[in-house]
Amino acid sequence: MLQWIGIGGAAVYPFDPRHLGDMVKWMQRYTERNKREMDLADASLYWLAVESGITEIMTIDVNDFTRYRLPDGRAFTLL
Repeated sequence: MLQWIGIGGAAVYPFDPRHLGDMVKWMQRYTERNKREMDLADASLYWLAVESGITEIMTIDVNDFTRYRLPDGRAFTLL
């Protein structure tokens, strides 16, 4: 996998710890008591979509990602 990343198979997007505050807010907004929660993995993908404008996501977590809405109201495009 590291070789694949090394030849450009994936990019690591720069992250600043200051963004954690936004992630906490989203996690609180999308967590439903005793039902579903937005975990840090989901929040980091949400953050990446907001930062990069890329809203297509490949996931098996369909139930959660269909309910998340970006700040402008758009939904993710699930692949």
